[in-house]
Amino acid sequence: MTPVSRLSRLASAALGAVMLAGGALLAPAAQAQPADYSQVEADPAIWHLSDADSDVYIFGTFHILPPSLSWQTDEIRTLLASADTLYLEADVHSPDVQARMQQLVMQYGLNPAGVTLSSQLSDSANATLAELAPTIGFAPAMLEPMRPWLAQVALAVGQMQALGLDPNAGVETSLLALVEGSGTGMGYFETAEQQIGFLAGQPDDVQARAFEQGLQDLAELPDMLDELVTDWATGDVDALETLLNESMRVEAPEAYEVLIVQRNANWIPQIAEIMDGKGTVFIAVGAAHLPGEDGVIHLLRNEGFTVTRQ
Repeated sequence: MTPVSRLSRLASAALGAVMLAGGALLAPAAQAQPADYSQVEADPAIWHLSDADSDVYIFGTFHILPPSLSWQTDEIRTLLASADTLYLEADVHSPDVQARMQQLVMQYGLNPAGVTLSSQLSDSANATLAELAPTIGFAPAMLEPMRPWLAQVALAVGQMQALGLDPNAGVETSLLALVEGSGTGMGYFETAEQQIGFLAGQPDDVQARAFEQGLQDLAELPDMLDELVTDWATGDVDALETLLNESMRVEAPEAYEVLIVQRNANWIPQIAEIMDGKGTVFIAVGAAHLPGEDGVIHLLRNEGFTVTRQ
């Protein structure tokens, strides 16, 4: 699995939870000077489906971005301003849900008494972790209480922050700021409990294998991140499908089934229900959910909807 595929899926499902859990889970990462994306001419992909009384726009997001990237095009602002409702994957921003997410992370992200992260890993993986974790801002001992899924997410987020990316520059945070006070309604496809469950519900041995594979991904991430951010910003959907999903299908089929296939399938009837109503809706979900044969766009077309790229 490529680094961006695993890390972006983990960040998609649990970034909010880990970030909001605070200092008990995340070490302060030493930030590198982020790459300058100010010259990128952004045109992220947006999709449209409509009927006599409904317009639905679907936008693939990235949850943590470099602050220098100016991705909010005039088209995005105009479409969002016209929307009666903004739909996101889940509510992980309101204060009540933030508190609940913290509880869920502590409940489902920590090992039972007497079990450590290192006891679930091979000797070679523990050696790699001991070398890699301090470069991201973690002492390996800080990770010992965590189940493999949470340790992997914490390292992924820490690595991206160390590379200069900022959750406050992520798409969802920015979209919420744009609609604040506008009267735009909010909708969600999933709950906070479901989002944590996608990762925490996988067997510990599956989590441990994914964690060991992810250590190599972390080492390679600095060389891959620029390609991912640029491909997303310029709307290169085919490249995103390759980077985010292709190898995941082969190398981590269990995770792919849970994190991509099942979730996408669950969203299709919800989008169909939105289309049964009326008005304008702006949907913003992780970019990896949209392309490919298992993607939301293809699934909607299979259901008979005409979906076009803006």
